[in-house]
Amino acid sequence: MVCYCLASVIFQSKLFNGNSLNALKLPLKVHELLEYLRSKDFDVYLVGGFVRDLFCDIESKDLDFILTDKKTLELGKELENKFSGNSFLLDDETQTLRFVFNDDMLKEFTFDFTSVPKDKLYLDLERRDFTFNALAINLKEPGFVIDLFNGINDLKRKHVKAIKLTNLLDDPLRFIRAFRFEALLKGELEESLNSFIKDNLDHFDDEVSVERITVELWKIFDTDTSFSYVRQLADVGLLEKIIPELSYCRKVPPNDHHHLPLFDHSIELVKTFEENYCKIPDWAQEILNKPIGLSSSPKIKGVTKLASILHDIGKPDTWEVKEINGTQKHTFYGHDKLGEEITEKIGERLKFSNSITHLISKLVRYHLRPFQLSQNDAPITSRALYRFFRDVGDETIPLLMLSLADLWATRGPKISEDDLKKNEKLVMYLFGEYKKYHEEKRVKDKKKKLIDGNEVMQITGLKPSPIIGQILIELDEAIAVGEVSSKDEAKDWILKKLSTLK
Repeated sequence: MVCYCLASVIFQSKLFNGNSLNALKLPLKVHELLEYLRSKDFDVYLVGGFVRDLFCDIESKDLDFILTDKKTLELGKELENKFSGNSFLLDDETQTLRFVFNDDMLKEFTFDFTSVPKDKLYLDLERRDFTFNALAINLKEPGFVIDLFNGINDLKRKHVKAIKLTNLLDDPLRFIRAFRFEALLKGELEESLNSFIKDNLDHFDDEVSVERITVELWKIFDTDTSFSYVRQLADVGLLEKIIPELSYCRKVPPNDHHHLPLFDHSIELVKTFEENYCKIPDWAQEILNKPIGLSSSPKIKGVTKLASILHDIGKPDTWEVKEINGTQKHTFYGHDKLGEEITEKIGERLKFSNSITHLISKLVRYHLRPFQLSQNDAPITSRALYRFFRDVGDETIPLLMLSLADLWATRGPKISEDDLKKNEKLVMYLFGEYKKYHEEKRVKDKKKKLIDGNEVMQITGLKPSPIIGQILIELDEAIAVGEVSSKDEAKDWILKKLSTLK
């Protein structure tokens, strides 16, 4: 058994003020819980991700423990009485128990406990997936790390190495976890590990929880340099195991506008997304860096990258090759609408939250809109801008980022460098115009409406109906583009509008 002194191994770690686990900046109650566990007459080992993250300068709030010769249910009752919290079984077969504090300030911390016989500790660590996930700290010796499989050295080398390749088959989710850790470390997979995953894809089947799959997937997409890892997921066939609909994209070849086959073009968008991200305004970057839900992952940016991969998912089923003026033209009429339907089904199957499915499907539905605003270099009208921002709404910033990525991933023989620069200028213009629109809308929303639905019915004599809502939508547009600015003008506009409806 190899032990390393924390003082010598990670003395420079920002998470440490001293030379042991005791010096970590953790809430007082967490330290008290660790001290309580340390005081018991059995050994308690802190293992896995928390210990690994110490070496990566990553703050972790999920603490996993191994108890030796102690039943987890008994400890759970003790912790409930001692620390005012709740405990419950996560796995009946392994008797893995989770404890959480009742304190809202500590609700993000979880403490999971598994019990093994003292002479089986080595076997428990040996069954884990990767070498750096088998690191352990005996709470009675908090200044030392037990490293049975040279995991610390693999972390230093940014090397993802399996303890045993066959361990991955115990839980095939570990296939995607390998790439997630590669992304975390900005490192590389052991060559045999990559080959093993590719050769054993049949094990990655419906038995693998889709919820767990998406957690790992979001952690990859949330990184700033996710392209190479997504590319590897695609190359080993794992991405298509998760999203089989992508397989159909392989049948669409390059064309005059696309220098890559459709499948590769779709993956390429993650690369061009990350390469061009620095070009967008800082305030837009801040929006994309926000999480889409209550937890820290996924970020809007990560979800938009997945939407970028799926933006042309409707093309295979709408693809036609037509002879026009002696040349063959590839058409994909309606692929945006069909793509929206397909992505909604993907979101449902992968059990995305409603907000994530809504964002992805809406981005796919509207991904053509930005470049349709300017036809034949004609100026974009204020009405066209208003309708665009109204229709796309809060998804405008992710959509514009997707458009920028799509632009630079579309470099077929009929696309010139001038075309690319002109369209990039258009996207940047739309970022600025959206900011103005959003600020004006925020101010307007605080003001009382010139006319509400009840007044429209009084003016027109109409009863409640969809027509009232349509009149209000079009009136808002007229106000936004400066055609109407007062209550009297609004009344006149409504009466004129009514005459066109009769």
